Amino acid sequence: MTTTPSTGLLSYSDRYAAIGARLLREAQRELDLGDFVQSSEKAWGAAAHSIKSVAEKWGWYHQGHYRLRAVVEFIGYHQDMGHLIDLYWAPSGLHSNYYEHEFDGDTLQRAINTTKTFVGEMEKIRAEAVPALPPPESLSRAQGRRLRLLTTAPRDDAPRSIDISLLPPVEPEPPESR
Repeated sequence: MTTTPSTGLLSYSDRYAAIGARLLREAQRELDLGDFVQSSEKAWGAAAHSIKSVAEKWGWYHQGHYRLRAVVEFIGYHQDMGHLIDLYWAPSGLHSNYYEHEFDGDTLQRAINTTKTFVGEMEKIRAEAVPALPPPESLSRAQGRRLRLLTTAPRDDAPRSIDISLLPPVEPEPPESR
């Protein structure tokens, strides 16, 4: 039996990480049950939430696929962690597989294993202190564009609610409480 931490004690970053861990477990379970569609999307969701957990800790905006990719690319290039970008393509492919149904069970298992590695790497990054960012003028044009994207509020960005409980549950609710 797993216990669910009190949501009042978790930061947004912690909450995203916990949701990602839950989704990764569910992805493997869905694959074991033969549901390739759900397995693919849950593994992608685990990766997305792990990226959001880092972006949240670093104070970056992370709404939309393009910002998630920008987080991974900025960290990959700026922190000299190019392998992170390579790992990212497996969960990104899983998201595509949700719609296209191209992966067989063996390919899906490999992609989930790579996603587990990716999520683990993101968790290591999240556990570290937030690094000092270089001055924008010292960045390449592409890196400067990524950093502006991540640090500038979207035009349609509504103020965040203080109620963290609006995020999905860390653990699924028991059937009797629904």
